Amino acid sequence: MMVNECGHPLCKNCVENLFVRNAGPCHVCGKTLRKNNFWEQVFDDPLIEKETHIRRRLRKIYNLKKDDFPSLREFNDYLERFECLVCNLAFGIDVEDTEAEIAAFKEANAELIEKNKKRLDEDQIWIMQNLKEDRDMKTRVGQAHSQESKEVERSAVKDTKAIMEELRESNVPAEVILDRERKRQIEQELEEKEEAARRKKRNKEILQDRKRMAESMSFSTSQRVSGRAFEYKAPRLHINGPPLPVKEELETKGYLQHIRAASLARVAGGFTTHTGCLRALFDSRIDLLSF
Repeated sequence: MMVNECGHPLCKNCVENLFVRNAGPCHVCGKTLRKNNFWEQVFDDPLIEKETHIRRRLRKIYNLKKDDFPSLREFNDYLERFECLVCNLAFGIDVEDTEAEIAAFKEANAELIEKNKKRLDEDQIWIMQNLKEDRDMKTRVGQAHSQESKEVERSAVKDTKAIMEELRESNVPAEVILDRERKRQIEQELEEKEEAARRKKRNKEILQDRKRMAESMSFSTSQRVSGRAFEYKAPRLHINGPPLPVKEELETKGYLQHIRAASLARVAGGFTTHTGCLRALFDSRIDLLSF
């Protein structure tokens, strides 16, 4: 499928037939489109494809960095406004006003935008560093393989010289020496074949794992039905003792007076004073009626 800036997909043959004159209206929204602006659809959802195109276009204009703002608050407001503009264009909200705001921003910050085209942000620097590390690692691996090959060649030459020396000076028959060397070479070849087979099997398993991961991935926003939805059921605690008070009774009956108040960090994590109190009451009453 092919898609344009409006986000309505068309097959390749339809694009060729409908846009013979290199321009024409969209079959859904009627917007005038150019044939050379179509690209191959990557995401399953056309809306995500449209949003990605809008982000790519606006990133060329809204390319200001963190150090271009006097405070972190203003930089965060700038990022938030960028998301609002993307949302407006993606869902067709106040498109004319949004485009006018983008044009005004581009005109007001033309010099800074042009300057930042040559600068890398933190994410781009991180990506460049990782790519460099990958290249360095490949270089080291290649050098290690080359060194290993040279060592094998030197070892073969050394073994040949040792055999020639043994044949010249030893009293052992030449057939015995050559037969022994032939057996050693056969064993070495078998070991190399086994190692190559293990390496091939390991690489095949890695490729299969990656293939399964790729098949399980989806960029679609549509809900996938993959089985029965999870339904939470509160656990039933068999105390075998006096019943526990409900949560509302902990304060009215004074249970919380003897419990240390939970800190703000614990409350933020979902642990309240009531939790510790109920746990203590549960431990004190469990199995009291078992005998």
